[in-house]
Amino acid sequence: MHSIAMHTAACLVVVASLFIGVIAAAEGDPAPASSFSFTPWTIANPRPNLGRIKSAGIEKPVLKFGMIKLTDCVPLVAARELGFFAEEGLSVAIEVQANWKNVQDRVISGELDGSHMLYNHPLGVGIGYLGKAELIAPFNISINGKGITASLAVWTAMQAHDPTLTKAPHPLPVKADALKPVAAARAAAGNPLRLGMTFPSGSHNMTLRYWLAAGGINPGFYTGLDDPVGQKGADVLLSVVPPPQMKDNLEKGTIDLFCVGEPWNQQVVRSGTGVAVNGDQYVFDGCPDKIFGCRADFATRYPNTLRAVIKALIRANQWLDDATANRLRACEMLAHSSYIGANVEVLAESMTGTYCYASKDDRRVARDFNIFHRRFASFPFKSHAVWGLTQARRWGQIPESKPDAWYLEMADKIFRCDLYRDAFAALVAEGKAKAEDLPADDWQAHPAEAFIDRIAFDPKQPNAYLARFAIGLK
Repeated sequence: MHSIAMHTAACLVVVASLFIGVIAAAEGDPAPASSFSFTPWTIANPRPNLGRIKSAGIEKPVLKFGMIKLTDCVPLVAARELGFFAEEGLSVAIEVQANWKNVQDRVISGELDGSHMLYNHPLGVGIGYLGKAELIAPFNISINGKGITASLAVWTAMQAHDPTLTKAPHPLPVKADALKPVAAARAAAGNPLRLGMTFPSGSHNMTLRYWLAAGGINPGFYTGLDDPVGQKGADVLLSVVPPPQMKDNLEKGTIDLFCVGEPWNQQVVRSGTGVAVNGDQYVFDGCPDKIFGCRADFATRYPNTLRAVIKALIRANQWLDDATANRLRACEMLAHSSYIGANVEVLAESMTGTYCYASKDDRRVARDFNIFHRRFASFPFKSHAVWGLTQARRWGQIPESKPDAWYLEMADKIFRCDLYRDAFAALVAEGKAKAEDLPADDWQAHPAEAFIDRIAFDPKQPNAYLARFAIGLK
């Protein structure tokens, strides 16, 4: 196991590279991940603070959490590897799951005490879409962090309709307007574009649909609570592909374009088989992405345990956004075969504040691609829930229109700001968090500038928001 001294030394090794990288990024020439020094990570074996178990009244000190192989699982990994869970009296095992459905099913069944989840997971089962259960989101893992990637053939076709995309580097954001004639031609030929996303009740699905519709492409509607496909009236065909399988499916031609988290977009770009069209900060800057989710009755049965979990995760998110050196260490953790098991340099492409688009040499500053703590990113805003529910209604996962009060009530029930505030207050009292890092309000509006279609979002008026979309149910 790496000692603290060894990792401190490793961090010192990268200081010079970090300094150069920061200067280069400030000048618009971001440093490649290959310029950093990495040390292979050895899995930690943190011993839980036994005294804390008693003093904090931890009801369930041994826990099992799930994760999907995406870089944004990193708060759970860091909280375990750095001993934050152990300091709270918790012994945590983290298990890699095959896909998001497996995550949802195992959290609902109680096989997992909680998990890295899509922010829509508790919303979907809360409204009864593809099953009914009571899950909650007491912690927001991240905002932003997704990419939209196209095959070289689709990108070339888009360039033919928008010559600005032939420039190097191409301008951002890339709107789906250039994809619309490509989609129309493919549909007319009886071979519609096939697009991959990771789960119907998923942030990737909603982001991809939002981007398509903003460019005048109808991604299709769900016909009700039991429809897992959502292709009614579709101009393109969306289907579920697990994150680690996106690259292979794109290269085999099974799909033409996809939306997923990292490192899977960057792997395609690195291989030269596709182009990262947009980071999702260009679709909705501030978009909720992943949460820590658990059953609602976990909070009632084990309140002290859940408080300890949230405290450890808050500390992990603070650490992740505190310094680039910490992001590098996090990439070392994720590269271990127990977690993502991907090339550490590929992981670092997005995690260290850069992002590659048309090629591995088209590297640009992207400090807001992965946000864990800045901008109150770990706070489970109730407005995140309302936005997710408006998109579920927009595409038919919610079959009938609902009054504004319904959206607010669902958000209040599922996104548990009260549990987060309780844990955060404990950290402030311990001197481990700053009071100013806690938002005053549970609700957050987003200006028009945050969205690719320039439609502002007011969480208190969900139906007025839905009425503004040209494509979508009201």
